[in-house]
Amino acid sequence: MPETRPPVSRYRAARTMLSFAWAADRRRTILSFGLLGLEALAGSVFALWLKLLLDGQLGLGAVGMAASIGGVAALSYTGSRVQATLQDRAKHLVQLRMLDLMGRTPTLEIHEDPRHLAQLEAFRLEGHAFANVFPSLIQAFATVVRIVTTSLLLVSVHPLLLALPLFGAPMLLLSPMTSGLFYVGVLRASVPQRRSEHLLELTATPGGAKEVRLFRLRAELLARFHATHREIRHIHHSMQVRAGLIGLAARVLFLVGYVAAIAFVVDRAVRGEATVGDAALTAVLAGQVLGLVTGSAEVLQTGLKALVAASRWVYLHDVFTRARERIDPRAVVPSRLTEGIRFEGVSYRYPLAGSDALHEVDLLLPAGATVAVVGDNGAGKSTLVKLLAGMYLPTSGRLTVDGVDLAEVDPDHWRLRLSAGFQDHARFEFVVRETVGIGDLPSVDDADTVAGALGRAGAVDLLQSLPDGLNTQLGTAWDGGVDLSGGQWQKLALARAMMRTSPLLLLLDEPTAALDADTEHQLFDHWTAAARQLQQSTGAITLLVSHRFSTVRMADLIVVVDSSRVVEVGTHAELMARGGLYAELFELQARSYR
Repeated sequence: MPETRPPVSRYRAARTMLSFAWAADRRRTILSFGLLGLEALAGSVFALWLKLLLDGQLGLGAVGMAASIGGVAALSYTGSRVQATLQDRAKHLVQLRMLDLMGRTPTLEIHEDPRHLAQLEAFRLEGHAFANVFPSLIQAFATVVRIVTTSLLLVSVHPLLLALPLFGAPMLLLSPMTSGLFYVGVLRASVPQRRSEHLLELTATPGGAKEVRLFRLRAELLARFHATHREIRHIHHSMQVRAGLIGLAARVLFLVGYVAAIAFVVDRAVRGEATVGDAALTAVLAGQVLGLVTGSAEVLQTGLKALVAASRWVYLHDVFTRARERIDPRAVVPSRLTEGIRFEGVSYRYPLAGSDALHEVDLLLPAGATVAVVGDNGAGKSTLVKLLAGMYLPTSGRLTVDGVDLAEVDPDHWRLRLSAGFQDHARFEFVVRETVGIGDLPSVDDADTVAGALGRAGAVDLLQSLPDGLNTQLGTAWDGGVDLSGGQWQKLALARAMMRTSPLLLLLDEPTAALDADTEHQLFDHWTAAARQLQQSTGAITLLVSHRFSTVRMADLIVVVDSSRVVEVGTHAELMARGGLYAELFELQARSYR
């Protein structure tokens, strides 16, 4: 059952959004509240000018009415222009900070923890509501001005008329409940929404499209897509019906008070206890109160919906803040490794998982060593790599670099000293020079450095086959763009990893899975030769995850992972002599090639 409240308080969300508006444009923030407040005041006192006219004060009443009508028009036009500009600037600032937030969150927690994913997906779905945060806050302020002005005018006729707004109180008090139903609906719908988008992605990506055709899945995917959207519609419809019934009951209650207030003042006027102007003032004010109550409920609901979206932003920002609280500015990694990287009782468990992905690992990766990690799928190899890259923090234990706890080091600083290539690499559809060069941003425009990285990745032949060399646009979605095979994309990802020529740690997680065994073997020869050079200058460690034992056997140290534990460590000769799991896996693979 999802939560029925936003992830953080609405008050805190409102304060945060106002700080965005203030940071985006202070002058327009003040003007927006001032102009809308004056417009609300000018509109509310219109009934007073009508009373004066009917009670014989023609000159003052006429001037007042003209001033109110002209003032409302001028203030509304000017205020809306100022507000629109402020909204655009504040929204742009929020988007910039969102991009910065996603990029600077040190771990993958925000992208992989289902709790955070639900908030992230709901935030994306509520983008239209999020855009209403600033106007909703300003409208709420203007509504307060109208309520205060109208209440004072009602008191001037008779204090009992203050009871009229009280009949509208249930409508306002129930608005948070209906807004809460909206929140629950969006959160419940976020999972089927992600499912429907996944189904669309299966038909829109080349890999998925091939298998959809091969296995004749069109009808099956359509059926699942329709079922998912029926589920989404049912969730939203049920919440809308419940909110509608609550709103209807509140409106009926207010109408009872509205009729009673009009009857009360008309009776007093008939008995000579009030003027005709008082009766007209009350009738107009009663209508204004009806509009205020209805409008206030709508403003409140719109505002609360917007603040729910804003509260998700604050929630995600809290995740980012907590992730960086542990950083100690005094903790820095050395410029040269002397001891190496040590796992001290390190365990890691994925969010909501029932068991550890890695369990109580004690391991030393010696400075200057070339290390290979082997094991079956799901054994914990990639988790180990992501811990080394600072993408995860240990659930227990610690990871040290020459004695410095990696959890306390600023991840941005650590990642300046490492490089990595992954099997599930990104496909940056830039020109080739940029696609490779972003592996070391200061050198992205250095054609010689990029060409050198392509050479170390064994991708010179790929470069020669491209129509414009380093300036070739990648991706067929762009004008003049070319498409690449999976192996070619992987070579570019490898070249990106090779851009940094003196890292302390080079991580290669199945980086050649799309390449043949001979190419992998040649590349590993290059890497080990480069590692020996780096050993003298920085003590760098090269860590390779591979399933090809012909490559693995050349490593200085082999780490065998099985069922979330490190079960063997040693050289190829040592592990073969031991006759354990490594020897068994090696013999199985060797037998398959005979």
